[in-house]
Amino acid sequence: MMTQNTPPVLAPDYYRHNFDLLLRSVRQQYHDLLSHSEHWWLNTYSRLTPDAKQLYIRMLSRKGRYFRVTKLSYPEIRNTDNAIGELLSNKLITCNEANWPVDEILDLFTKPELLQIFSETHGPDVPTNGPALKQARKADLTAAILAMSPAISVFSESIVHVEHQTHLTTFLLLFFGNQYQDLSQFVLTDLGLHTFENYQIDVTTRLFQQRQHILEWLSLEALADKYEPLSLSKEAQAVRQFTRRLPGPCTWPPLERRRQRLFNRVARDLERLGQYDLALFLFSQSALPPSRERRVRILDKLQRHHTALAICQQMLSAPFNEEEAEVGQRLAHKLSRTLNLPVTPPAKDTFTLETLTLAVSEERVELAVANHYRQAGWRVHYTENALIGGLFGLAFWDIIFAPVAGAFLNPFQRAPRDMYHSEFSERRRDMLTTRLTAIRTESWNHWLTVFQQKQGITNDWVNWAILTPALIEETVSCLNGEQLYAMLSRLLFDPRHNRSGQPDLVMFKNGQIQWVEVKGPGDTLQANQKRWLRLFQQLGLDARVSHVVWQV
Repeated sequence: MMTQNTPPVLAPDYYRHNFDLLLRSVRQQYHDLLSHSEHWWLNTYSRLTPDAKQLYIRMLSRKGRYFRVTKLSYPEIRNTDNAIGELLSNKLITCNEANWPVDEILDLFTKPELLQIFSETHGPDVPTNGPALKQARKADLTAAILAMSPAISVFSESIVHVEHQTHLTTFLLLFFGNQYQDLSQFVLTDLGLHTFENYQIDVTTRLFQQRQHILEWLSLEALADKYEPLSLSKEAQAVRQFTRRLPGPCTWPPLERRRQRLFNRVARDLERLGQYDLALFLFSQSALPPSRERRVRILDKLQRHHTALAICQQMLSAPFNEEEAEVGQRLAHKLSRTLNLPVTPPAKDTFTLETLTLAVSEERVELAVANHYRQAGWRVHYTENALIGGLFGLAFWDIIFAPVAGAFLNPFQRAPRDMYHSEFSERRRDMLTTRLTAIRTESWNHWLTVFQQKQGITNDWVNWAILTPALIEETVSCLNGEQLYAMLSRLLFDPRHNRSGQPDLVMFKNGQIQWVEVKGPGDTLQANQKRWLRLFQQLGLDARVSHVVWQV
């Protein structure tokens, strides 16, 4: 019997069942968008024996394209030779092809094995045991072998190449909706580390509706991968030449957002390299932050202050998020002074400040302050962003996990794909407006009901280790509908950035709630923390900043 501390044991063939789930899910959702070759791949794989399936998955999941047959040994595969033969006959692997890149093949061998290959290739008269080759790096040794015998044959043993890896790349994209998750995600669920919500996944909720969008997405990701070494090289001319390969605008929002992200990245590199003309052009092709901010800063550097100020006014009149609005305000103030225009200095923050002199402690400064307040009779919780974020997750749980096209693609999502984009609110506007109105008028008060129904299910907003029924009940009893409405509305405006910066501590005493942002010696308020403190002020809530001084 498994005890609470006993880690779960995975079945030897767990990865085959996970791979089968991947293929089955993609086939169900995207049957009409798959190519003839992808359908052939699915059908061919489905006819394999379990041994052949497992060996194929093992090779697909490992790095590299080539494998030495002598190194293919897995305890759950009963007959590796038969599995290899089956994969060869079904054209899922190939063996010992003459046109394979020799450098990649040599990379499969250890340094002592390479020395032996060198000796066999160049004869006994070559000093393979000399200090130069023995002390050489493996890469240098490989280069030496290739230089002396570029057409060397290394097929003294069987080497196989795994085929159709591009199909797996496509299927992972269709399953996850991105290219940074892989088959390891399945293991987290197999180990019981995550329990996910049971949301709708079918053809109506899939992300891609056109084959062309799949191809364009894969092409854009491949382009971004090719840019990686150019970015690291910091060679201005090479980066400028790369921009000729950047694609034009896309009418499909998810792909256009990824395109603009790549534009921002390339433009930022060009700015750092002093290529201001091209950087300005690329930034102008993107609406995503920090494109407008970077244009303003470049124009300011080029002494084009009027144009820069005009962009600042656009940032202030229609900010992408609160951070862009604040940056726009600071830059507009600076540019107005440069142009000798009348400026109104921004209002200074008037937060409630206190200085606490505490005995030196090895624990976190937030915990030291929490203990200080407990001694004064407060019930203190160190929650940081977990409390308001948790209330957000509970208040909108059914809306977060509602069946919206492109939101949920697989059973392993903590949130919908558009959770941290403006599309989340836009596509669910009616549902969100109705719920916010009910919270504002205090006609919706089902926090604990949702908590009890969903406890333990993964939600990107709910930290079950911190959120408790008692904490929820005490918090909402101290806040009125208007205050809850304002906090949740602020999170909805910019979920990605506004989910952080909330005060460290929340405290209760005599039916009152108080929030405390803790600052240790030398620490200062961050911009996102100031924004939350301003909101608390506007709502008439008791929020303060506690600066700690350690007692000498």
